[in-house]
Amino acid sequence: MRVIFSICILSLILFSCSETPKVKQEVTVNMVEPIIPDEDLYDYDTLQGMYVGGFGGSDIRIILNYISKKNAIGYNIHKGLQRNITGKVSRKGDTVQLVMNEPGDNEFDGVFTIKFIGNDDSPFGSWESNSGKVPRQEFKLKRIVTNQGHRYGEDEITISNFANVFDYMRDSIGEYSFKDDGLVILNYYKDLDYDDEERAMDQMKELRGSWSLKGSHVTINWETNAIFPNNTLELDIVDQEYGEYSLKGKGKHQLWVGMY
Repeated sequence: MRVIFSICILSLILFSCSETPKVKQEVTVNMVEPIIPDEDLYDYDTLQGMYVGGFGGSDIRIILNYISKKNAIGYNIHKGLQRNITGKVSRKGDTVQLVMNEPGDNEFDGVFTIKFIGNDDSPFGSWESNSGKVPRQEFKLKRIVTNQGHRYGEDEITISNFANVFDYMRDSIGEYSFKDDGLVILNYYKDLDYDDEERAMDQMKELRGSWSLKGSHVTINWETNAIFPNNTLELDIVDQEYGEYSLKGKGKHQLWVGMY
């Protein structure tokens, strides 16, 4: 009996010695540095301002009033039609793209895409109509900085100071008001034969257009109307001396500063 017990004890000892000891697994913790995106140091405010370009045969003005890294707000003027535009901003490297929508309640409303590259005063633009019935437009814009100062004999009349010189004009049709952003407004009487001033005032109408300047030649593209043939008015700057100017059209048609 003792022999059998001794054999069992010996067997247990040998089995214990032959069992491979378990190795405790070590856990390795890899420290991962958090990814912090680069701070956007682009100065979006520098893109604000007024831009002009050719659009379907006449000038378009795009005024950008507010630009951040996400949103943009402004308006455009074309042939006297002023439309608000709002949209989104995206940036990739030194390229900033604006995609801005007109309200959409006009048959000619659409979407503008404006692309700035670096310190760009001449961005590329495109426009697509919402309806798809109007051809796509592609154009190049140029920033315009308005200059209120103009001294006779020293500064030439440019697109930057034109509205300061010709802000208020008159002719036999009515009164013209030229704005910095390219808008021109004509106030006229529907019936010029009225002797009753009060009745005449009731008949005053407003016609809107957009002015453009090439050298000394001024073109006004009006909204559809029955006054000007082809909805345009062509004028030339005339120096009347002594710091006064007028705008002369075909024949005897002439616009004078504040009088006719």
